[in-house]
Amino acid sequence: SPRRRRRMVTSKTLVLVLVLCVGASAWHEDDLFPPEDQPSSPSYPPHSGARSLLSEWAQPAASYPSEGAPLTFLAFGDWGCGATNCKMGNEQGPSPAGANANLVAQQMALAAAATDARFVVALGDNFYWRGVKSEDDPLWKSVFEDRFRQPSLQVPWYVLLGNHDHYGNAEAQVLYTQSGRDRRWILPNYFWSTEQQVGGGRVLQLVMIDTVLLDEALSRAGLMEKIESGHVDGEALAMWDSRAAERIRAGGEQLEWLEGVLFTSKADWLIVCGHYPVFSGGEHGSTPSLVSRVRPLLEKYGVDAYLSGHDHTLQHLSEGGVEYYVSGNGALNGEVKALPETMFAAVDPGFSVHLVSEDVMKTTFLDMKGTPLYSHVVRRKRNL
Repeated sequence: SPRRRRRMVTSKTLVLVLVLCVGASAWHEDDLFPPEDQPSSPSYPPHSGARSLLSEWAQPAASYPSEGAPLTFLAFGDWGCGATNCKMGNEQGPSPAGANANLVAQQMALAAAATDARFVVALGDNFYWRGVKSEDDPLWKSVFEDRFRQPSLQVPWYVLLGNHDHYGNAEAQVLYTQSGRDRRWILPNYFWSTEQQVGGGRVLQLVMIDTVLLDEALSRAGLMEKIESGHVDGEALAMWDSRAAERIRAGGEQLEWLEGVLFTSKADWLIVCGHYPVFSGGEHGSTPSLVSRVRPLLEKYGVDAYLSGHDHTLQHLSEGGVEYYVSGNGALNGEVKALPETMFAAVDPGFSVHLVSEDVMKTTFLDMKGTPLYSHVVRRKRNL
């Protein structure tokens, strides 16, 4: 069997995986979930028709039984690399990141088939390095439509935006939802929410936020860095600055909206998803603005988990009764170090699988070879 090489670091119950070389390419659902382990958005800007499109996907399809059956979904971020749009430095030929993304897509399809996944959560940076130009951009076909054409991935994709999406035409990703070109793509607005039925009559609520709107300075600094490195044209800065006031205003509206949604939620499971991490030991690190402005809301209103990308890693961090899962290496490798909050971290490209049952949610990280790297179980704390 192929040899495995790992470097371990311990902090609390931390397992820090820096390198993992394996050859396995397929697995069964029991490998992920062994039996013993199983027990509306505001106006930025308004989009006509978004509500009807969202409501069509808001409830599980009739083929998914609601009584006693767990809900499974996949999550990943920073996946928007095609054959040539993610080249680093002086790379020649096809981008290795694009090849990584293809491998991740193949393993996601296997995982979705094995677990009967109901939907996919896309955690931003859907298209590098500068998003898409329009809803007809060729990247739609090469990065999304053709790559994820497997039958098991023909499910709703619940999408949010990352900083690289905002460096291009972020509005085009919302308009793509309305276009109906690929009905899987669900991004009715910049921040939004949906509910899903879980076995035993429980309800899972996903709250999708736009963290770029919550930190203008951080996002602009990231753009400047990409311009200086040559990844993004300098003209992007003028376009960015032209909408700064609008984004800042929308960020304030979003915080009010978020607290209102969390305050009124009756869901049994409550998950918030954003691109920037709250806590992270990755190359970008924790996001101070989210630690100070979003973290208190997560703790105050009993949020179970916060899912994010941005750092090109797989991480589990735990703090204040909230589980923080970073799944931001759908194509690119990052760097990571242990924080006091860290429970696990890895840098190999991969994704996460989340199984939500009546009383337990299990999260499993897998790499681009299909190897389960780490699993974590959390018990329901809401509506006990």
